[in-house]
Parts: sequence; C-alpha cells; structure tokens
Amino acid sequence: MKSGDILLLPFPFAELTNKKVRPTVVVCKTQDKYKDFVVCAISSVVPKSLGKNEILLQPDKQNNLRAVSIIKVDRIFTAKQEDVIAKLGELNKADFEIFKKKFKSLIG
Repeated sequence: MKSGDILLLPFPFAELTNKKVRPTVVVCKTQDKYKDFVVCAISSVVPKSLGKNEILLQPDKQNNLRAVSIIKVDRIFTAKQEDVIAKLGELNKADFEIFKKKFKSLIG
C-alpha cells in the first residue's frame, strides 16, 4: 500500500465509542516495526459547500468509489494492517496532487 491508495476499514468516531466501516485514503505507512497506515476519512455525505480541508471525489474506475464523496483531510487516524478489509483503488493523479497540497496546508 502507498500514499493515495483507497482502503476500506473501520474508522473510529471522534469520541472513540464506536467505529464505522468506510473508505479511507492512505497518507503514509509508519516507519516503525508495525508498518501501520496513517489515513484520512472519505465520506459520501457531501455538504452544499466544501470546507477548506475537504476534497470532492467523483467515482471512477481508478478509485472504485460507489458515490460522489469527499476526503476529509483533517480526519486522520492510524490503522493496523490487519484492520484493512479491502483495497478499493487509488486516487487519480489530479486528485492525489490536490490531496497532497491540502494535507501539507494543515501545518502552517
């Protein structure tokens, strides 16, 4: 797995009381002995206007999403490799460039 891959896995709610299986996009693999994945949430609940940390994704054959969705770049967590249910696809080149730019803008 690499940056920009779209994985299906259980994503925790902010209050850590439950999890919901959802698509996520890989930021990176951790560089420790665990080789976990740092991921951002993808949601099919699309607001009328996007926030500055959201990216609109159209479903295509590369990402294999079933509906128009958004990446929530600031909804981040670390997932264990064994929690990955499936690899759905990957961001296309244009979406990946936008993702990198938005992710980098979180700091600063």
